[in-house]
Amino acid sequence: MKKSFLHSVSDQKGQALFELIIFLPFLIFLYTIYYTAGSSINASINQQKSVRGYFYSLVKGNSYINSLPELEELSGFSIKMVGFSAVGWREKSEDGKKAFAPCFKFSSILKNTSTEECDDSSREEGGKTRNIRVFTFYGVCGPVYTEVADATGKFFEISPGAQMHPFSCALANE
Repeated sequence: MKKSFLHSVSDQKGQALFELIIFLPFLIFLYTIYYTAGSSINASINQQKSVRGYFYSLVKGNSYINSLPELEELSGFSIKMVGFSAVGWREKSEDGKKAFAPCFKFSSILKNTSTEECDDSSREEGGKTRNIRVFTFYGVCGPVYTEVADATGKFFEISPGAQMHPFSCALANE
């Protein structure tokens, strides 16, 4: 006598529970990956908003964007033409102790004994890391200032010809 379809299904009582036990760690692992990646993307978006807001609060309606002290500082680095202004997150404070950009660590079910920290230099050597550090940078193109030196001294002028150049939104030491 042949087994009916209903009889063969009833012989598989524990299959769903077995599949749940097998695939649940995999699903939890995927969830942690999605959660970490999503958190880092969310942090990047929030950083972008705050950096953009900070940039425009620094500019305060100044359409010339770069101030004279900024131009003089760039001139000290041998930069003779400026048509760009930007603000961004730096990696650490000046004393090197406090990190500014957030770090997200991917957890792993199989290899969770890693002692790697976000600031380890070993991550740069090996090229592989379980950490994501999010940095944001925001800038706008402005008028192109060119350093001019004559008998009266050094000053910066806005040259209309440089505004039309396709690479005017750059720093140059020419």
